[in-house]
Amino acid sequence: MVVAIFGEIEQLLPTGGDYTYLIIYIATMVFFILLWMFLGQKYQLYLWLREAEKATYKLEAMARKSKEILVGAIRELGKPDKDPLEEVDKFMDFFVIEPVDRDPFGVLKRLEHILDVEREKFKDIVAKVAPNANSEEKANLESSFAATLAVNFIYKIVRHYTLLGKKTKSMLIIMQIVYNLPMIMRIAEAYFNSLDSFTKGKPIGDSIGPLVAAKLMKGYPCKNIGDEMVAAEVPFEGRLLVVVKAEGPGGRVGKPGEAIAKLAQQYKDKLKRIITVDAAVKMEGESTGQIAEGVGAAIGDPGPEKYKIEQVALELGVGLDAIIIKQGFDEALTVMRKEVAEAVDRVIETIKRVVREKVAEGGVAIIAGIGNTIGVGNG
Repeated sequence: MVVAIFGEIEQLLPTGGDYTYLIIYIATMVFFILLWMFLGQKYQLYLWLREAEKATYKLEAMARKSKEILVGAIRELGKPDKDPLEEVDKFMDFFVIEPVDRDPFGVLKRLEHILDVEREKFKDIVAKVAPNANSEEKANLESSFAATLAVNFIYKIVRHYTLLGKKTKSMLIIMQIVYNLPMIMRIAEAYFNSLDSFTKGKPIGDSIGPLVAAKLMKGYPCKNIGDEMVAAEVPFEGRLLVVVKAEGPGGRVGKPGEAIAKLAQQYKDKLKRIITVDAAVKMEGESTGQIAEGVGAAIGDPGPEKYKIEQVALELGVGLDAIIIKQGFDEALTVMRKEVAEAVDRVIETIKRVVREKVAEGGVAIIAGIGNTIGVGNG
């Protein structure tokens, strides 16, 4: 066996004892292997840096364009006496510090307070740069500021890690940003594209909850219940539906948790169900406009509003039903798709079925349309 192997090797060797070309061949192979070992990582780093820099330039253009769109909307709607660009640039560095959570007692109340102050800050900047805009236009500009701020923040984060990776030549830093770029760019583009809806007051995908509520309360007296929320009493087959949503058609989300808690205490003797309707991010492969039912409070809230709904339901022993309308993250922020709008009637039929099953005649159910009510009136 050994003799056979050596015999095959001898066939590869040159006759006459000249091994020069074989030595050169082996040396060349070793050279390229060593070259790749030492330069391969640097070449990969170079490719990653180019990809990160390309994304940074694109995000920079998006951030600049988003500010131009915002400033243009301010000039058109607010008719300010002076150029708002300086105030807009200063606001792009605005930030919010979360409350300390090492002592969890009262953290939600502290978070709610900070969120209220943040909301006031947005109102103040809009009132300052667009003094002549009406209340609905100001609400739309608040949402426009939030979207512009998000695009600018994403740009600064990507730029930071790109420059840091370039300065330190760290593959780990660059690798993390490059591998996450597809999702980062998708989110940035969604916020950027949302500016068209926010500046022009068009309904977005996230407006599906308020749209359902508006259709339910259509034709019935609607009253303001505070915290930028409105409600209407809608009779239904011997039962009473108390429909609540953010005040429209400006870009508001209001404080639905606070509103539901107030209404629940008002109708507590007859209240049997709280049903929340909201948009939800779909999984890949799911259809836009697909409806799903569950339990709990369907609300994309940092915590305070959701907690209020859950707490009042617990205190009164009321069941919590949730209905979601699935859509992509980008679809939730941009002009409402046809598939989402067509889901409204199906959601209403689902609500009616749940009420028939869970609420006896003479009982009360609170129906809350959660989401940004931009472009959606109050019935």
